[in-house]
Amino acid sequence: MNIKLINNNNSKMMISNANHHRKFAHLEKKLETTTPVAVSNSTTPNGANTPTVNPSGIATTFTADDDRLKKEEEEKRKKAEEQKRKEEEERVKREKDAAAEQKRKEEEERKKSSANEEINEEFEIQSLEQMGKSNVGQDMFTFFPGEVYGAYDKLQSFSRDLNTSIPQPEIVFVGPRGSGKSSLIESFIGRPLNIVGAMGCSKRALHLQFVNNTECETPKITIKRDGFIKEFDHDVVIPIEQLNDTITRRNTAITEEPIYIMIEAKNTLNLTLIDTPGLVAEGTADQAKIDAIVNSILRPTHRLIVAVEACGDWSNMTMLSFVKRVDPELSRSTFVFTKFFNIIQDFNSTRSVNRFLAGTMSEIKSFFVTIPNHKIRARFSEPANFQEKLTQAYKRDMNALEQLQYDKRYERNIGVHPFRRYILNITWKYHQDAVPRILKHLRSKRQSAESSLSDLQKQSASLDSTMLRAVASNYTVTFLQITEKLLAGTSEGNPSVNGQTLDEEKQQQGDGGDWVDLYNRPIKFDAEEWGIPYWNSKLYGGQQFERLMGEFKAVCDNTKITEVTLDDVATASGINKLNNIPNYAWAACDLAQQKSQDALVPLIEQLCERAVYIMKRLADVTDKVIDSRKKNRVTSTAIRAFDIENIDQYPYFTHHVKDLFYKFIEHSAKVCKEKCMDEFYSTRTIYWELTEHPDQSLPFLRTDHQDTKSTVELLTTQLFDTIRKRITKNVLLKFYNFFLVPMQTDLWTEIQGKITCLANESLEQIFEVNATKEQLKEDEKKQQSILEKYTQNDDLFLKAASQFNHPLSSATIQ
Repeated sequence: MNIKLINNNNSKMMISNANHHRKFAHLEKKLETTTPVAVSNSTTPNGANTPTVNPSGIATTFTADDDRLKKEEEEKRKKAEEQKRKEEEERVKREKDAAAEQKRKEEEERKKSSANEEINEEFEIQSLEQMGKSNVGQDMFTFFPGEVYGAYDKLQSFSRDLNTSIPQPEIVFVGPRGSGKSSLIESFIGRPLNIVGAMGCSKRALHLQFVNNTECETPKITIKRDGFIKEFDHDVVIPIEQLNDTITRRNTAITEEPIYIMIEAKNTLNLTLIDTPGLVAEGTADQAKIDAIVNSILRPTHRLIVAVEACGDWSNMTMLSFVKRVDPELSRSTFVFTKFFNIIQDFNSTRSVNRFLAGTMSEIKSFFVTIPNHKIRARFSEPANFQEKLTQAYKRDMNALEQLQYDKRYERNIGVHPFRRYILNITWKYHQDAVPRILKHLRSKRQSAESSLSDLQKQSASLDSTMLRAVASNYTVTFLQITEKLLAGTSEGNPSVNGQTLDEEKQQQGDGGDWVDLYNRPIKFDAEEWGIPYWNSKLYGGQQFERLMGEFKAVCDNTKITEVTLDDVATASGINKLNNIPNYAWAACDLAQQKSQDALVPLIEQLCERAVYIMKRLADVTDKVIDSRKKNRVTSTAIRAFDIENIDQYPYFTHHVKDLFYKFIEHSAKVCKEKCMDEFYSTRTIYWELTEHPDQSLPFLRTDHQDTKSTVELLTTQLFDTIRKRITKNVLLKFYNFFLVPMQTDLWTEIQGKITCLANESLEQIFEVNATKEQLKEDEKKQQSILEKYTQNDDLFLKAASQFNHPLSSATIQ
């Protein structure tokens, strides 16, 4: 019997279905060795029995092996993850240990550094104290004698009373970061304000405004409201101990908005010190922003510049070139070189120290200073101790220079004290220069008071009838002369200001501006189209009156007859006494007369109102001309005695003259109006050509009423046009003769005559002499009091100025 085993091809086909090549190789080996194969006999076509394989047994075996492999892989994966986790924990632990070790080392280093700093600080203190004890030097609050500060307060008071401001000097400190600007400011003041801490730096400009206030025995510090930080939007008064913390909370970011601190003290001159943000190297972060802020602070030309830089190699100094950007001529710049003692120790010969001191520009004021560090300043914060340390640092520098036998020419350029003396000397001279200006203003006020008192006395003495009559006559003549000129034509009244166009005249007159007809309906027209002269020009006086006449003529010429009705014709015809036949000619004449009266009387009344308004305006224009003449007048003193300079003090009299003027205008207008109305108050009128040469078309006795009406209406219209032209012409002539001419002739006689004929009692009453004398006496008393005050102030000011001009203290440093 031939038994056929499973060939390799069949096995490979099954494993291929599982897509697992590696498993197939392993499984194949298992089958060849240990796996039993289920075989059955089968009959081939030729009758032979052939063994066959059971496929289900093979599949079961494959599934069990596959699960076992998966479990093995899962275990391997878990072991790998566990190993990775342990490695990560070990790494984190190692990092924590390393950080702790680094922190421990840093702490040890800090302790060593702190110990070294304490040793250095103690060494520095011992070095300073080797200079010995000395008298307390002067600070900014004790530099001048007390009388100078008291005198300065009085000068300030005089300046406020005279509304004259004394400008405050402003001194800007600028330099690289860490150069010691803020420390120099504290040393200049002489008090440890602690405006910048040990590790601090100025990020915002700091304005220290010193204000003289006699009520502040000790300095009073006020932090002004901060526009940059909302929580500090109000002023706060703080003790000096809190100044550093307050500045630190506000000094958080670089910004153009400065921090304002006002320091009020009894013994100080008004002065502002400005501490700027420290400059940084080229290319450093915020370098451009800081430079822009500092340049904007240095740019105002009234500010003095103090350039601060640490001593070093002159070739590495940067402040000279920086300051020249805003002060090319260095006319307002001073240079201060800090940390001077550090570089002194490097000198070993006279030549080397003198060469360094000569490195500055000879024409530029320079100083070399040594300032105790922050910790020493904080440790010796009492003003007396602080001043002592400054003095000892100065003495130490001088001793070292003496040993090197330096050039004595530079003695005045070494130390904080000469620098303080130099700056305060500039401040003192700055205020001293304002003394002559205040004195000049004070004496000008005094002279003005003397002149006012003299005028009041003269005016009081001139209140007699003779002087009053002269003043009254002079004002009246001037008033009438100007009025006459305005009527005749002159530009002295400033037509661009006081003139009126036609529209302005109507608007300012009020209700009487627009022309209206019999039924109070406005008459609208185009002034240019109707040919009204100068309708758009600003006029007053005679020219404005002429324009009104032209406007009246244009309105009359364009006035048409109202409708003639059949009732009008029938009523006006009536019955002839001779033959009882209606006379239509008389009817047409009667209608024309009545219609013209109805149309023209309202216009004449409005003409009269407008003319009165134009003439009354002349009083206001005349007043403005008089005011203009008073401003530009240049006359001798003799003429001024009878001049109208003080006419404004007699308003009742000027009102009386104007009242006479207005009454004359109204009277003239009334007379003129009556003359104009005479044109309508005639007897019954007939145009004789209508009767002597009757028209054949004139109706005699007709029964056609419409034809009669048309004929009479035509004749009435012709007669209306004739009457209108005659009345218009006559009204214009009468306004010239009975209104304008009296304004140019009779006005003088009317007003001047009434003023001249006033009795003394009436004159005194019009001028309100009694009330004026009482008022003048009160004014004299007040003016006398003012004059005495100015005289007293003059003496007090001179005394205060003399005390303030006390020579500056020249005490040397002990």
